Amino acid sequence: MPTTDPFHALVLMNAVFASAAWCLARPSWPAATSLSVASILWLFFNTPIEGAVLYVVDADTGVTESDFITVAGLVLAAVTIARVRRGQRGSSPTM
Repeated sequence: MPTTDPFHALVLMNAVFASAAWCLARPSWPAATSLSVASILWLFFNTPIEGAVLYVVDADTGVTESDFITVAGLVLAAVTIARVRRGQRGSSPTM
């Protein structure tokens, strides 16, 4: 796993939260893409502020509390995509 200092991990966590707020406020493809990318990056760069290990996979790997931010972000991105697609399907062009 890449190592980083806590400052950069917190900046990335704030990027996840800002993208999530964007998805909730104005659902769009760019918002969902931003949230997906930030959430996946968070999974790899959250090392300094991971929290407690909830499930141990092996001696060096496990599921931590902060890994659930990635899951929540990807679920919210999927919901945003569904909302955008439903909105596109529901609006018909008027002539």
